[in-house]
Amino acid sequence: MALHHEHDHDHDREYGKDEKVQPLDLSANEVDHEYNEYVSLSEEFSGDALKKLTRKIDIRVVPQLIFIYMLSYIDRGNVGNARLFGAQADTGLSNTDWNTGLSLLFITFGFGGLPSNILVKKFGPKKVLPVLLIGVGAILMGAGFSHNRAQWFTLRILLGLFEAGMYPGCTYTLTTWYTPAQIHSRTTIYYLGGVLSGALSGLLAYGIGQLDGKHGWRGWRYIYVTEGGFTLFVGIVALFTLQETPQKTKKWLNDREKRFLLLRSKYLYGGGRMGSKDDFSLKDVAKALKSAHVWIISFCFICNTIALYGFSLSLPTIVKNMGFTAANAQALSAPPYVFAAFCVVGSGLFSDRYRQRAATVVFPSIIGFVGVLICVLTVKHPHLVALSYVGTCIAAGGLYCLTPALTVWAGLNTAGQTKRAAAISIVFLFAAIGGIPGSYIYLAKEAPGYPTGFGVSLGLMGFGNIIVPALYWLYCGWINKKREQMSSEEIHAKYSQEELEEMGDLSPLYRYER
Repeated sequence: MALHHEHDHDHDREYGKDEKVQPLDLSANEVDHEYNEYVSLSEEFSGDALKKLTRKIDIRVVPQLIFIYMLSYIDRGNVGNARLFGAQADTGLSNTDWNTGLSLLFITFGFGGLPSNILVKKFGPKKVLPVLLIGVGAILMGAGFSHNRAQWFTLRILLGLFEAGMYPGCTYTLTTWYTPAQIHSRTTIYYLGGVLSGALSGLLAYGIGQLDGKHGWRGWRYIYVTEGGFTLFVGIVALFTLQETPQKTKKWLNDREKRFLLLRSKYLYGGGRMGSKDDFSLKDVAKALKSAHVWIISFCFICNTIALYGFSLSLPTIVKNMGFTAANAQALSAPPYVFAAFCVVGSGLFSDRYRQRAATVVFPSIIGFVGVLICVLTVKHPHLVALSYVGTCIAAGGLYCLTPALTVWAGLNTAGQTKRAAAISIVFLFAAIGGIPGSYIYLAKEAPGYPTGFGVSLGLMGFGNIIVPALYWLYCGWINKKREQMSSEEIHAKYSQEELEEMGDLSPLYRYER
């Protein structure tokens, strides 16, 4: 989404001036007084005042989201580590059962995102996200005590349901605090919680796993009970400490700051002068389901996550098959995630600085493609272990950049808070669906070459994450060019302010980010 000629790219910096706004030049009976109030507040909150406000938000909002998202995501790395420490054998699961257990999580994980985000929009993040985190912690602890297939499968289904709302909920919350010029970098920063959880879970599993056999317990049980108990505790604390959306924040924002942030979100995510609706409406959820932009980005997402989840779930085993012991494989699975963290941050900063959304999908995909290709060509050759390991790092660096990039792109190309919350949840549904085949394509019998897993990943990355985003970039440009042929005066003569707000991103005033 771009804001006509009102937008000045030179000012889109991390703390720099916000998107520029100008008073309306319409006739008196058409003037939107709320927009002019926003113009006045934008003049007040500019320069150092805007920097000060942005820093306050950065300090109080983003670190909390990093932490709770990291804890909610930690099972994604843990489940592979748990397998190495005997979880599959102790629960009596076959290789097929194990893959089924992985896929069951993604069923509820996908379909739980939309209702969770509707609840976040309706009741606020402070009432919803901590409850989800408490559920995650309790289920992880329960997994540590499971003994059979029925228990394991049931807990995986429940875990997906509670994990589902965390990422879309955190992303939607950020859109209420930040502008389109700031949102990608902040999303990548909190998404680091998920990326780094892969490194953290590997290191913690390495440490906790040393207790393997103590007091008659296998190492994987210690991993789940310890990390689940800590997650449960943090969730309870978050019930009292997590930040709300700007309008529900009571202590550290004054009334003028709250009003400015509310109006800024309305107009900068609503096509400029057009604005966007803030009221909750199921009709806007239906509009998101009909949006071509949502479906295009959803397709890109499912292609990415088939490769991403299959890769991340299998990384400890891939490293072990290079000839390392199970314990060393836990520790050596951490560096690829650390490298990915640097790539994710760099991608987000580039995206917000230059507003090149397609580039932050296509170029990381090319990097990920090269990394996976290196693994394909070298993993079966013992004398090329070092090169294979470098390939896993490069692959992780490319693959992990796409989740925040695609999520932000979907949010920026959707106007209206309810529709935007729904769009983010829908694309994340397809991200989760990708985890189902991603749980199966790295077949144990094909180790260490994994021709199916690597081959499917390469095909989907090449088409879904390189070719399709490039075509979508052209599509958005074509729509924007058509809309630019109609002047602002003609648009306002044809449509009322209320009609433009109702149209959302279908309004001729709206410009799509590309």
